[in-house]
Amino acid sequence: MKGIRIAVLGLALALSSTVAGAQGGGGGGGGRGAGRPNPMMTGITLSEEQTAKIAEINAKFAERRTAARGLMATDRAAAMKANADIAAEVNPLIRAILTPDQQAVWDKNAAVAKQRADSVAKANPPAI
Repeated sequence: MKGIRIAVLGLALALSSTVAGAQGGGGGGGGRGAGRPNPMMTGITLSEEQTAKIAEINAKFAERRTAARGLMATDRAAAMKANADIAAEVNPLIRAILTPDQQAVWDKNAAVAKQRADSVAKANPPAI
């Protein structure tokens, strides 16, 4: 019985990730791995045209994202840098597709993400 519950929970988690990516998780979807949506897209509803344009951007960067994911097993620091480099290229392209109102939400989400990252970095300084 416990095994069935775990299997159902795993399936539900996998489906929710897939649905989140397909719903215009925006910068996520096709390239962020495991269907995780781009956190900058929280609270933003995309038009079909915007979704298509973002899918094109994600397709363009999919190979690089896959390579960065592959590095995680062998060189986590290089993988993190590669992902940051990709985000630095992708995020402005995605933001440019958004309406001014959507860009305001994006900017608010970016500020929250930066604050969270700064807090984590402060709590976990690099080892010397």
